[in-house]
Parts: sequence; structure tokens; C-alpha cells
Amino acid sequence: MVNLTSAYEVLADAYNGGADPDGAGLNDPTFDALVGDLHGLRVASVACGQGRDTRRLADLGAEVVGIDASESLLAHARSFEQETPRGIEYLHDDAQTLGRIPDASFDAAVCHMALMDIPELEPTVRAIARILKPGGWFVASIVHPCYKTPADGELIDHVDGSTRRIVGRYFDEGPFNSVTRLEILPRVAYHRMLSTYVNTFAAAGLPILRMEEPVGERPVWQTVPGLLYFRSQLAAAATVSTTGTPLGAAGR
Repeated sequence: MVNLTSAYEVLADAYNGGADPDGAGLNDPTFDALVGDLHGLRVASVACGQGRDTRRLADLGAEVVGIDASESLLAHARSFEQETPRGIEYLHDDAQTLGRIPDASFDAAVCHMALMDIPELEPTVRAIARILKPGGWFVASIVHPCYKTPADGELIDHVDGSTRRIVGRYFDEGPFNSVTRLEILPRVAYHRMLSTYVNTFAAAGLPILRMEEPVGERPVWQTVPGLLYFRSQLAAAATVSTTGTPLGAAGR
């Protein structure tokens, strides 16, 4: 299994400087809509980095545990928590195993803009399913696998000046150098087809129930989506009638 720690230890200070520098928390209406009402819920933030999504989850009423493989990023997260306490707990662990997390210990889990940076998807999804209580849900956001591929770019129409997204190598799953405008990159990302995400979650017992593809700010992201969000849910435990017959999640 690929170790997640080393790259993010090197990048931690630069990453922290470019994401939520004042510690106010994540500002993402699509994310808020998918997680919904969090009061009374214990929520795991997987691959939380320096904790901007954990702070938003706490502000929305959740009891939050942030989990990350980088001690340096967690140090930044704990510093924000010390400055403005929200009751967030931070735990050092690998998203690909979540080995320190007991089974069925969370009502919900999230992973904001990180799944595409984790080398091995299948064990990560299985680990997330394992730590959820029956009926628990998972919300994630990723760069859109259909429009941000290992070979992509933008084409300007010299007639009307519009910008179009061009993509290639969609079927080439695996690591690639992802170049962005952020100071800390290029970095290694992991491309997977959309069908790989959908099928992997279904196989782990977390079928995707809802997807969102928000319109972006730049003109090119107003014609195709740059991000993909989804919410999946673990089946509720089947109840059993007095005759021993499974009745299903709704007891029917």
C-alpha cells in the first residue's frame, strides 16, 4: 500500500498558506447542501488536511473527528482549533486503512477534494464503509474525472473567443502529474474513470444516491463541470421478525 505521508509532510506549509489561511472554514454551498443537517451527528472527515472542512462541519453542528496521514497538516489544524475552539478532535491515520478507527463508530463521513489524491481507492472506500454505522452516509467531492484527465487543456475559438475544454487519455487510470495554478504543485494525482468510482462504492456497500456538478466561476467551467460531488449511503441493518424472517431496513 502506498504511503501517503511523505509528500504532504513536504507540502504542508505551502498547502496551509493557500487554503483557508484565516481558519474560517470551508465555504462551499454544494458541500453544505449534500451534508445537510448535522446536529447530533458524529462525523469523520477523512483526509482532512489542515482542517478547513472539519471547521465547517463543526459550525454546522457536527461532532467532528478530522483524520489525516500528515502530522504537519494536522499540526496546522490543531493550531486553528486552539485559536478558535470548536470541539474538533484530530487523529493521525491513513485513509487507506483507517486502522485506528473502530468499526461502526460514525454516523457519517466526508472527504472533501482528496479522494483523487489517495493512491488506492478500493481499500479507502472499504475503510470508510467499515467505520460507518448502519445507515450512515458519505459525502465526497473530487475533480471531475471526465473533464480533468491525464491529458487535458483549453482551446480558444478564434471566431467567437469562447473557451472550450479538451480532454484525452480518459481510459488511462493511475498516477499522473497534475499541474495547477497552486504554488504547491505539480503534484501526483490519481485518475479514475467515473465508472470506477461508481462501481467501487457500490461494491463496498455504499451506493451513490445523489450527484452534483456545480457551475464554476471561470468561463470554461460554465460550459462543462470541473468538480463532481456525490453522496452515498450504507444500508441500514436489516431487522428480523419474530419468525426469523428478514424484514429489511424499513421493517416491511
